[in-house]
Amino acid sequence: MKPLDVAVVGGSIAGCSAAILLARAGHNVHVYERSRGGLIGRGGGLGTPGPLLAELMEHDLVGRDFPFLAGSSMPFVVRTPLEPTYGFVPWEMPSHFAMFHWTSLWNALRSRVSNDHYHRGSGVVSAAENASDRIDLTFEDGANAEADLVVWADGYQSLGRSLMFPEVNLRYRGYMLWRGLLPEREMEHGDILGSTVPRLSFPTMPGNMVAYFVPGADGSSRPGERLVNWASYIPLPEDELDSFMVDRTGALRVGTIPPGELRPDEEQRLKALMAGELPDAFAAIVNKTENTYVQLIYTIRAPSYHRGRMCLIGDAGTVAQPHTGSGVFKGYHNVSSLLDSLARHDDLDVALDEWGATQVELGDRLLALGEQTEQAFIWNPLDLSTADAASAQAWWRNAVEFPEGFGFEPTADPNE
Repeated sequence: MKPLDVAVVGGSIAGCSAAILLARAGHNVHVYERSRGGLIGRGGGLGTPGPLLAELMEHDLVGRDFPFLAGSSMPFVVRTPLEPTYGFVPWEMPSHFAMFHWTSLWNALRSRVSNDHYHRGSGVVSAAENASDRIDLTFEDGANAEADLVVWADGYQSLGRSLMFPEVNLRYRGYMLWRGLLPEREMEHGDILGSTVPRLSFPTMPGNMVAYFVPGADGSSRPGERLVNWASYIPLPEDELDSFMVDRTGALRVGTIPPGELRPDEEQRLKALMAGELPDAFAAIVNKTENTYVQLIYTIRAPSYHRGRMCLIGDAGTVAQPHTGSGVFKGYHNVSSLLDSLARHDDLDVALDEWGATQVELGDRLLALGEQTEQAFIWNPLDLSTADAASAQAWWRNAVEFPEGFGFEPTADPNE
């Protein structure tokens, strides 16, 4: 296929990944990011399968010196009367996690996109095909651009998706993700995490919490200099959204309340709630964390990943529950598969048809995984307090089935 003029809308992780790979394949790529500043500080810790991070290094999307920590197991933990401080652990699932900071990943990707091709403060407001079978983009300031192909990488509230499929809406799942980062030096109970990624059930209510170390702000992985990334999934009825999502300034937020903007009374209420559900050592981590933040949990199924010569990648396409840990995988796989289809065909429309069908299938598999993990972690968890290793392992095997090519458990081949 001849080199294409490609417009990538959205300059976050998926958008930068797309720009890097498409440019290396010989296409002329420009990234249009709505934000005028950098995206540093917009995310917390991330966990992804270890082999995926190795693949990102292999293809030089991140350097070999990229700061991350390896997770070797996922203990299933619950507070019990006999184990109130650290919790009871009936079973630890062997795992192969790579754990890092969102900002570190974005910095690595962004550094590989030319400044001449990354346009900040360029919010797209409309896109439409013209008579030349190209796409006209219009920006907030009235400027225009034209492209052979538009790749929408503008997140779960995607403008591109709404333009392509206006009938498709986000589905609220009935709970939020409340999370924070705590410097390791402030932990009251010492290193209770090690290389593990514990999943903590709530004894008296639906929900779940995960916690793990990520490198410190300077990339250090030395003990005492790391950060604890924690995330609690807490039910929040839909009829309470409007009252809860008012930030400390009185403004109603949509979808997220960023760090430092959660109302102090709500933050204290949530900390008190977790003090009654978590083992004391984990509750202390939550209690000491400042500037916590909130993300409402939605899903959406994209009926197609392209319409005409516009396509969707990352959370602009299908949105699965974040406890699947599939965000980085999805964005990368969407782009790498697109490149494969472009390389096999000299007709853009044929390539997009082929690619789109495979991405819908992938999205459906991740949504199925999200439904399974949601039941296992949030709404219908095993009673860990009465479980032993055999029953906990059997429950997990029956509850969750990872799609082919994606999962957190170690593979049989240590080189994979």
